[in-house]
Amino acid sequence: MKTELTILGIDVSKSSVTCHILTQYPKGGLQAYWSKTRNKASILYPAFYSNPDAKKKQKSAFDFADYLAEIKPDYAILEPTGNHYSRLWASILNKLEIKILWVGHVELRRYRGGKNLPNKSDPADALAMAAYGHDPDHRLSTGELNLRYFLMHRPEPIDELRDLCQQLEHLNRVQSPIVNYARQLLAWQFPEVAHTKSKSTKSGVLPPLWGWLANRLEISPAGKTRIENRYKISIARDYGIEIDPILELHAEWMCDISLYEQRLESRIAEMLSEPAFKPYMTVFDKFGFGLRVRSRLLTRIYPFESFLGVDGKPVIEYEVREVKKTERERKNGETTVRRSVGDTKRIKRNRSRDTKCVWVWVLFWNSQETGLLKNPAVHHCAESVCGSTF
Repeated sequence: MKTELTILGIDVSKSSVTCHILTQYPKGGLQAYWSKTRNKASILYPAFYSNPDAKKKQKSAFDFADYLAEIKPDYAILEPTGNHYSRLWASILNKLEIKILWVGHVELRRYRGGKNLPNKSDPADALAMAAYGHDPDHRLSTGELNLRYFLMHRPEPIDELRDLCQQLEHLNRVQSPIVNYARQLLAWQFPEVAHTKSKSTKSGVLPPLWGWLANRLEISPAGKTRIENRYKISIARDYGIEIDPILELHAEWMCDISLYEQRLESRIAEMLSEPAFKPYMTVFDKFGFGLRVRSRLLTRIYPFESFLGVDGKPVIEYEVREVKKTERERKNGETTVRRSVGDTKRIKRNRSRDTKCVWVWVLFWNSQETGLLKNPAVHHCAESVCGSTF
């Protein structure tokens, strides 16, 4: 790896990116450099849009590709802002064979704050990311990049798994209004099943109620017979109330969603058998997690090492804070004042723990709440993923 690098910092927004290029760490520091360059943002901090407004003369993603071809950076450094928002720009970078490095949210925020750069400024974020790779603290003694200061690259399976989980969550959300309205219609068109939970028991087979209402063929004979028998003795049918076409439409939507969910879950189950995920699955098995829970949890914590510091241990920091409420301590029947309002105290912060997925820490480490660590087997399984340093 060469030491003289051209690094492009890219701040990703919902429909645009803001860029800044650096060939070395700015002399005089980032704050002085920012003060000199911020008034030339349109030139030094170009922005590119996925859907540009021609009236505002905004640059497009095609212009972004031309910009990359012109400057030819060795690395592009980005913050993982949303899986979908960054994908277009990352795809262009990959197509042009430009190496991508990712900086974590916490690391970038601390770095930007330590350099006194403004918050919530796209150009300032782009500058911070470009400088991050040139900062001597993030280089080895040889002058090469120290990749420990960047997020570990997630292999392709975990990226696909994240997409599949997001699709499942989306389908789960869109079902609610469909089901709610369908049940309102069923309340007077087929009241006997209005609040029945209809689920599929086999892959490729539809939930009986929705399949019957939509007149679909992918329904078990037993399920179809059961629904038909109930409808024959329905009060609505007896008094000439028919099934409305809009109810059939909603049932049709539920059928399509159900079949698509089954395909997604089948693919997720296949992916969870990957050798890289085996130690995580061992822990999840001990807790009895279902397919959706373990897949979503895995996308949040894999690889677990990315939550650690450059030395492979938890990142521990200390803060000095002002006491806002008098702190008292009772010992041997006597109450003493430890700190009064206005005093300062030093607080230990475990940044690795705080940035971890909350679910993991509640399950694995909050023994006072769950008592999980009292079980030696669970403790051992947790350590198999988390490491003995915790």
